[in-house]
Amino acid sequence: MAFSGSLGAARPRIRYAPDLVRVVLAGIAVALGAQPALADEEPKRPISVQRQALGIAAALIPGVIVRGTGSAIVREQRAGKRLAVIGGIGLGAMLVGGLPVGITGGNQYLIVPGVPLLIAGTGLFMTSWFSDLWVAAGGRCGAGDPRARSPLSIEAGTTWLHDAYRERALLRGAVQLAVGRVELSAGVLHDARGAATEGELGARVRIHGAAPTGAVIEDGSGIWIRAAARGRDDDEDRVQVATAEIEAILRVDLHRIDVALRGAFSELSSGLGVERAELGNDRHETGALLLARFAWGAYLGQRGEISAFYSHRRDQLAGGLPAGGASGFLGSVGATLDLRVLGPWAVRGELEIGSAWVTTLVLRYQGRSR
Repeated sequence: MAFSGSLGAARPRIRYAPDLVRVVLAGIAVALGAQPALADEEPKRPISVQRQALGIAAALIPGVIVRGTGSAIVREQRAGKRLAVIGGIGLGAMLVGGLPVGITGGNQYLIVPGVPLLIAGTGLFMTSWFSDLWVAAGGRCGAGDPRARSPLSIEAGTTWLHDAYRERALLRGAVQLAVGRVELSAGVLHDARGAATEGELGARVRIHGAAPTGAVIEDGSGIWIRAAARGRDDDEDRVQVATAEIEAILRVDLHRIDVALRGAFSELSSGLGVERAELGNDRHETGALLLARFAWGAYLGQRGEISAFYSHRRDQLAGGLPAGGASGFLGSVGATLDLRVLGPWAVRGELEIGSAWVTTLVLRYQGRSR
């Protein structure tokens, strides 16, 4: 499981949901005329090293504005056109969601619809760029298949926090267990000097996607609903914080857009939360949380995955990046690596940068269904 803190159910009976979700997941592909099959099409002429280098350079520079440039140079014109459309949709969503919020200085009635639309648009805009680089670099040639989530995982590790005020070493542990469509989880973070402790309980309901078997699968796409409750007690900051949140998570394997994108995936989540902070002297504050996150990643053979992400929240360990003169705030950016090393044993590394730098290294046991 992925446990990240602010120190840092019954099985659904909706019989029509899987078919409905498949339509949602394949919507972009159908609209663009894609064939979401994993099998490669007729072999194309080999791409020379020089052409591939030119494609990567084009994806990096003009491609940051004009999506699909790198793909077109390596003779993946169809993928390039589809990425251009997705990038355009993302840019439009950014403008529609962001401009009203910015012009009004963060009007409370516009933030809830505007910010998630802005983050989703930014996710489409950025991941279409990363995807163009993936195609230009020939990423699908070395890509593999994803693995389903494990039915049981137990992890232990450490997190190092560096900010302007302190250095902290945090011990962490977590467990996750799947029961039918529901995944239950619990985790704890504890300052090595005993200055702070945080605990989290969560549940994740699988609406669509592969069952958690830990086995290799053809498609990692899925939709989940996640709910969590978290408590933190920080002696140094003299604060106690309780948080409850709920969010929807969507992951799409990008071969659904075009076969040239095999091995890459995109993830988007959004939700709401509420937080209550006890500040001492009988003072307390209660506020709402608006959650949004997007990520782009690639599968590493059948051994794991690597991803880069943006998280629009500042109540976790990393805090948020400074927004300068912009209204509101920026969240954090980071990268993750999940890698199986031997049998059921895996390692997870994460770097997240906001107002603080947070580095995590975890050893995980991942069970498989028999």
